[in-house]
Amino acid sequence: MYQQAIRELNERFRSQIPLTVHLGLEISAWNGSVLRMDAPLEANLNDKGTGFAGSIASLATFAGWALITLAVEERCGAVEVAVYRSNISYRRPVDGDFYALCQLPKEAELADFWQTLEQTGKSRLELTVTVLQGDEERVRFQGAYAVRIP
Repeated sequence: MYQQAIRELNERFRSQIPLTVHLGLEISAWNGSVLRMDAPLEANLNDKGTGFAGSIASLATFAGWALITLAVEERCGAVEVAVYRSNISYRRPVDGDFYALCQLPKEAELADFWQTLEQTGKSRLELTVTVLQGDEERVRFQGAYAVRIP
């Protein structure tokens, strides 16, 4: 069920947002609640041989964007999503392939989001994205996203 949604959104990334191709970003898992997006180190190196901060921030931003897009499209159809505020904390260097994990808040926390979206056609949601290398957290990102049903 979710595999088709993953394929379609990865294709939209490739065709509409060329940066995702250059960075090698790809959604590898989505189960309706948790999203994983992968990135290769080789395409995202800085001058020190570690992950470029801008690439890591892009991965985290896209992961949150993708999670909201998939969740809302499943429930409501077409949607427009934009990040309007973010904060990022680089805890340790990334020196291997890395990935982002993002999870929808618990349903009780989402109730206001869904209600506002259904009543007004727009809403906002804050998400936390964790960037990991292996099982170790390297970066923490908080993003606030605006959602609109066109």
